[in-house]
Amino acid sequence: MKAVLLAAGFATRLHPLTLERAKPLLEVGGRPVLSRLLERVLELPGLDEVVVVVNGRFRGQFEAWRAALDAPLPVRLVDDGAWDDAGKLGAIGDLALALEHIEDDAAPLFVGAGDNLVETDLAAYARRFLEDPERPLLIVRRIEGEVPPGRYSEVVLGPDGRVESFREKPADPRSDLSAVGLYFLPAAARGWIRRYLDEGGNPDAPGYFLEWLAGREELAAAPLEGTWHDIGNLQTLAAARAAYES
Repeated sequence: MKAVLLAAGFATRLHPLTLERAKPLLEVGGRPVLSRLLERVLELPGLDEVVVVVNGRFRGQFEAWRAALDAPLPVRLVDDGAWDDAGKLGAIGDLALALEHIEDDAAPLFVGAGDNLVETDLAAYARRFLEDPERPLLIVRRIEGEVPPGRYSEVVLGPDGRVESFREKPADPRSDLSAVGLYFLPAAARGWIRRYLDEGGNPDAPGYFLEWLAGREELAAAPLEGTWHDIGNLQTLAAARAAYES
């Protein structure tokens, strides 16, 4: 298994903190968010390589972060060349770039957004995925209270855990389940991503790709268990820091 961690965004909603610091390297509980995510990723069964996609502006910070790691397997950086938000490739563009640097086309993939602060056993999800490794597995969470329009991805599940539909930030949400930016994908996803981009698919958020994919392939989903924080803005960062301090 190969892991791709997407850490090349510019996090404009976290300004001014992210004007001089990459969001995944912001500290929560005394450690970078990306370090906490990597710790969980390294527990995945059969994992033999981690690729972290970064941008040109903060590449030096990520190189210093990697130099301080004591990881049991290779952690490589891939620079997407962007220096500002206008020049970014987008999450799916970055994923496609990472796959160009992974030689083993037959390996399944774990893909994680670098701003996921997760304290749960990702290996358990990997084992479930590997029981049916040809079907993508999404980790989903339940939104508390009334779901606001246009804010979250929407996952509608059947009784067997199969994804009946996926919509990216719909204006008329009809499910309180949302994907959290942690995905297991079969080797065939390499071809799906190329086709999606060749057809003019939005390269920005992974949800656009998943919405496209849900109309063509069968997807599975598993509910999130354990602590999870999405470091999306100053408020959610403050909440995560408060939770870890307590």
